[in-house]
Amino acid sequence: MENFNIKRFGQALKCHFLVSRKTWIRIFGIYTLVMFVANLFFTRVAGWSYSKMEELYQGKELVTEYTHLVYQTTGFCMIFFGFAMLFGASYMFAQMKDTRKRSAYLLWPVSNSEKYIISLLHSIILMAIITVVSIVAADALRVLIDAITGRVFVWGVPLYGKYISSGPEWQEMLMVVTWMFYIHSLYIVGGTLFRRFQFLSTSITIITIVILLMIFVKQTGLDYIDYHFIEYEQGEILHQLPDGSTYYSYRAIYTPRFYFALLGGWLIIAAHYWASFKLFCRMQVINNKWLNV
Repeated sequence: MENFNIKRFGQALKCHFLVSRKTWIRIFGIYTLVMFVANLFFTRVAGWSYSKMEELYQGKELVTEYTHLVYQTTGFCMIFFGFAMLFGASYMFAQMKDTRKRSAYLLWPVSNSEKYIISLLHSIILMAIITVVSIVAADALRVLIDAITGRVFVWGVPLYGKYISSGPEWQEMLMVVTWMFYIHSLYIVGGTLFRRFQFLSTSITIITIVILLMIFVKQTGLDYIDYHFIEYEQGEILHQLPDGSTYYSYRAIYTPRFYFALLGGWLIIAAHYWASFKLFCRMQVINNKWLNV
């Protein structure tokens, strides 16, 4: 059998989606319900009373104040999106929990690389799409409830643009994206390695290792070393106090070590995905009770 055939891969991808569509519909319903409840909590419980807002503000001012209330939901939605992606990564082989399903998946007449990429695309791309659509659907349901109860119309989805327009420098954004993919790759490995309670087992393992590393770094004094990833250049005067104190603006300058560190991070991420694939290739119908090896 060819290692990878694009036509066979497309048919297998479609087949896998049709077989697992009920699971994805159930996940979509759960996510939408969670996000809808979160929207109601932030706009009706945690924030100002709407009747109080109507007493203090009218017209555009009321819309502006209620927009601030709706904006609080966006932070929670972004955090929820992150956890949803980690959950999807750790459960990329959830369809292989019992012996019958494991046997059927491993005996599927496609190559190992095709099986792995199909599960990877479902756990990343499809999970991301379902989470985003559930956020939009929950926001629409919240707007519908607001309309029924006589509140002003404020959509929460366009408010995510504020994070992009007022975002950090591209180096900082690249660093954040690198960390996100690094953590995601750890859950990919955990989802492939652990056979039961993948998300919980992976989380406990990562937390344990992080605590041990923090103890080691603290004991060896490595936390006091300046690696010179970022330097700061003095800029223009912001303001000067009567006592002679002067406050300047500072511009961050990213050294070559910063970019080499990012490159090293992406190489580690690639190694994690490769390790996950190799672990998948070692899977058997009968495996260890807790591990897929």
